[in-house]
Amino acid sequence: MASLIRPVIQVDTEKCVNCHRCISVCPAKMCNDGSKNYVSIIHELCIGCGKCIEACSHGARSGIDDFNQFLSDRKNGVKMVAVISPAAAVSFKGRDLELNAWLKSIGVEAFFDASFGAELATKSYAEYMKKKNPKLVVSQSCPSLVTFCEIYRPNLLPYLSPVDSPIVCTIKMIKKFYPQYKDYKVVIVSPCYSERREMDETECGDYNITFKSIDAYFKEKQINLNSLDKVLYMNPPAERGVSFSTPGGFIVTAERYIPGITAKSRKIAGLPIVAEYLVHLEKSLAKTSEPIFKLVDCLACVRGCNGGAGTVADKLSLDEMESYVEKRKEDRQKH
Repeated sequence: MASLIRPVIQVDTEKCVNCHRCISVCPAKMCNDGSKNYVSIIHELCIGCGKCIEACSHGARSGIDDFNQFLSDRKNGVKMVAVISPAAAVSFKGRDLELNAWLKSIGVEAFFDASFGAELATKSYAEYMKKKNPKLVVSQSCPSLVTFCEIYRPNLLPYLSPVDSPIVCTIKMIKKFYPQYKDYKVVIVSPCYSERREMDETECGDYNITFKSIDAYFKEKQINLNSLDKVLYMNPPAERGVSFSTPGGFIVTAERYIPGITAKSRKIAGLPIVAEYLVHLEKSLAKTSEPIFKLVDCLACVRGCNGGAGTVADKLSLDEMESYVEKRKEDRQKH
C-alpha cells in the first residue's frame, strides 16, 4: 500500500532553512528527512495532516490538491458534479449555497451536501453497532487518522468502523440514486489535503479541491460570493449531519440513532494529541476485554474539519466558526 501513496504536501527547497520546526509538530516524525540543508518529505510515511504547513514560518511547505486540473478539465468540457464538505459553511462564512452558484457558473452540473452523507454514514454506524455489538468503534471519517493507523498502528485497523466516510457515502449515493450522473467526474470540495488519500484508496472521487485554492482563485479573479444567488443541493436536506465537521459532531448525529451513546463516547481532536491517544488506546485494548468507551470520534485537526489545513478559517475564533455550523443546522431543521 505504501508505494501507492501519492504526495499531498510539498516542500519549496529554496525557502526551507532546515530549522526542523516542521519535524517538531509532525505526529509521524519519521516522514521527515532533515539530513540535507532542507527538510524533505518521505511521502510513503506522511499522513497528510498538514500540521507542518501551519508551523512553517518560512512558507516552505504547502498542500497539493487538484484545483488546476479541475479547472482545466472543466474548460475542456469534462462533465462534473460536486460533493461539498459541511466545513464549507465555515470557510465561506455561511455562503455554501453561493459557492454552489459559482461552481454552476463554470459548468458543474449538480451539487451534493456531504452532510447528508454524514447522516447516511451515522445510520450505518448505528446499524453495525446494534447488529454486531463490537468491542469498540473508532470513527474513520478523517483520512489522515486512517492513514496514521494503516502505517503506524495497524493493530487498530480492526476497530476502525467498516462504514464508509460521509464523502464516500455521498458519492455512492450519487452513483446509485442519481443514474443521470453515474458517468460524471466527481469534484470533492474539501478542507483537507489528505482527502486525496481516501479518493485513491476507495476509488471514489476524481478531484480534491480545497477551500484554500478556491479562495485564492476568488481573490485573483475578484469573485465575490455575496453577489451570487443561492443554488440548492440536490439531495434531501441534512440536519444534525451538518455538525460532522465540528469535533464531536459525529456523536451529536449518532445520538439520534443510538440514544445514550454520548455517555459512552470519547471526543478527541487535534494532532499530535490524537496520535498519542491512539498509541495508548492500542496498548489499553491489548490489556482489557472491555474498553471504557464504545465509540471514539476523532479528528486530526484541533478545530475539526472546520480548521483543516485546506481551509481559510484560521482568523476566526472557535465560537465564530461553530456559529456558522449551528446557524446552518437550525436553517436545515426548519426546512
